[in-house]
Amino acid sequence: MDAPAPRESSVRGRSRRAQTGQPRNSCELLLSLCQQGPVAILLAEFGVHAQQLAREYSRIRGQIGPEPADWRLRLAQRGAGKLGVSELDQLLAVVRSAECQAYHLLEHCGVSCSQLRKQIIVKLRDRTTETASRPQAVKRVFRRVSSTQATTHEASVRQRSHADTPRMRQPASEPETVRRARTPQTVPSASTTEPEPTPSHEVVPTLKTGTSTPAKQTEQLKPVDPTRLPELIGQGEVLARLADAVCRQSPRPPVLVGAPNSGRTLVAVHLASVVRKPVYRLLASDYDDDTLREDLDAIAVDGGIAIIDDLDRVAADVPPGFLTALSQAWTRSMPPVVLVTSHEGLSRLLSWLPSAREVLDVIELPQLRGEELQQAIDASGPGILQHHNIRLGRQTKLAELTRLADRFLGGLAMPGRALDVLDLSCARTLREGSNELSRETWIDIISERTGISRARIEGHGQQEVLELEAVLARRVVGHAPVLEALARLIRRNRAGFRSDRPVATTLLLGPSGVGKTEIAKALCAALYDNPAALVRLDMSEYAESHAVARIVGAPPGYVGHERGGALTDPLRQRPHCVVLLDEIEKAHRDVHQLLLQVFDDGRLTDGRGRTIDFRHAIIIMTSNLGAQCLHEGNRRLDTAAVLEAARAAFPVELWNRIEAPLVMQPLRRDELMRICQRLAKASSERLFHERGIQFQLSTGACEQLVNACGHDAALGARPLRHLLTRRIESKIAEAILHGELRAGTRVEVVASAGGFDLKVLR
Repeated sequence: MDAPAPRESSVRGRSRRAQTGQPRNSCELLLSLCQQGPVAILLAEFGVHAQQLAREYSRIRGQIGPEPADWRLRLAQRGAGKLGVSELDQLLAVVRSAECQAYHLLEHCGVSCSQLRKQIIVKLRDRTTETASRPQAVKRVFRRVSSTQATTHEASVRQRSHADTPRMRQPASEPETVRRARTPQTVPSASTTEPEPTPSHEVVPTLKTGTSTPAKQTEQLKPVDPTRLPELIGQGEVLARLADAVCRQSPRPPVLVGAPNSGRTLVAVHLASVVRKPVYRLLASDYDDDTLREDLDAIAVDGGIAIIDDLDRVAADVPPGFLTALSQAWTRSMPPVVLVTSHEGLSRLLSWLPSAREVLDVIELPQLRGEELQQAIDASGPGILQHHNIRLGRQTKLAELTRLADRFLGGLAMPGRALDVLDLSCARTLREGSNELSRETWIDIISERTGISRARIEGHGQQEVLELEAVLARRVVGHAPVLEALARLIRRNRAGFRSDRPVATTLLLGPSGVGKTEIAKALCAALYDNPAALVRLDMSEYAESHAVARIVGAPPGYVGHERGGALTDPLRQRPHCVVLLDEIEKAHRDVHQLLLQVFDDGRLTDGRGRTIDFRHAIIIMTSNLGAQCLHEGNRRLDTAAVLEAARAAFPVELWNRIEAPLVMQPLRRDELMRICQRLAKASSERLFHERGIQFQLSTGACEQLVNACGHDAALGARPLRHLLTRRIESKIAEAILHGELRAGTRVEVVASAGGFDLKVLR
């Protein structure tokens, strides 16, 4: 049967709907499709006519269940909403949507929707094969052969002429052993057009087999050509383990787990270069249960290996439709199936199939480091440059890009992280009208993404680090020895004495209100100039053993897994930051044990199996332990006693990993006076921003506030803030609301016998 071209049929369908209006439900859509030639002829083969469907619809309209409100969306997701689809495409979407009324209408008329669906698929494939040579036809056509069809028709398929059903042509340069292994059974196809390229940092043949609508599954299922694969760098051991797992007899499906853009797909398809079997790469996002089963059966006929990639792009809210076909293939190992995914994708898969946890053979893909990483970037970088038709500048080196991306950026794995910045840099260079990439371009992009200044990225901020104590002292009053110790730790790291540990791991000990938290905020402002670079956790909220799951994130399937880890998620997004762990002594011992890996190795694995990098973070812990160890005479802390009290409260292994336990002494009177003036200045700036009014404290008013708060070493400067709010800000607020102070006024607060008076200066 010569079916009309899909495009023409779609145009006629749209014009007809324009005249009659859009169908209100799927039954009206089905009745309108029955007026078309292909659908009418097909339904006639099942003994159903348009008049019969109309009568049955009128009879059972009130009996069938209500139509889902999103029935159009459901049909569109199955292919009926795409441009250029034919009436058969739309009918196929209907018979694949059991929740729609039209599906039940067909069943009431005695039509088996499953049989009708298979017949539609056959007709669509036949029609696509006939139109493959036309200009408007799809590039590649694959006629799937199920395992039962292959057994029945194997002899006739081999006897067909090349003109009727062309066979797959093997590349001339393919090794004889690989070509001989796949010669006896070959999946027939109608085209051998080369596959479309993928991004250059993971260049592998993309062997797409269509979308979830069978009418669209018209691209050729073609094995990976091992002679055209890019060079595999640094992952030979993982490839050998994967090949062993695929070739063994026991049904333990291998799963290759790696971070996105780590080169996991390239490792998987390189199986074609080490095993004597054809290797096929399938994209999980293109499949449902029926289509995956058919393709796996076809691969089994060819004696091949199936690589199912792209599981991370599958919707996570409900299990995908192809799980049944995947489970059956795993059970019978025909064909061998390799799943390629991330740690998060594997967790989702195990939440869908809990029984697979003990069956799967999980193979971890480590990230490239050092010289191997640079070799991978040098091999993939020229492809990106060639794509944009851009060349590197004279002083521009990919090695610098690798170093900067590894040090300052988070998110994607290396080498994908560096190659992504290279791609963006080329795009910006091209947009600006240049054909030469400068190093300033990728430095700008890294600075925009991290919020770190260009000077620091380029290493020109040494003077700022040399004067770090003075910069911190502008915000923190007193505690000069503590500020000097912190500055020394950071200068050591900035000078190049880096390791896999965090930049600094310090414990600040002292009474409440002496400025421990303020030091963390001052470091964040001095080094990153961004308040978002401060990650603060109140460790008193993690006093239970189950709180570990809140820090690293609960695994999928547990309550709260969608929120991620309170510590790991911010570090994954912004690796350069200050981590403030307030009241660390109140955390549970299990939380303390969790921090050991952070302090020692600079990394932590979250609930989804991802490795979080802490090498660029400054970790500051605070505690009030030993605050009672005061000398009676001068009201100063006994440093040795405070350190001994803190050491007794923490596990030995945790205490030994703290680089600098520092004791902060109680504030002196002169320091409280300076803090009082700073608090008043900050309050005045807020008032000026809102009302245009400024105020200042006289020396006498400041002394009166300090005397009123007393000199309790256990309270620190916090009473000053409360007194300033109650006595000064409240008095100024009443004057403003009475109309005594207006915008542009400047006021001085002076001490009086009854408290405080306001003196207008202008």
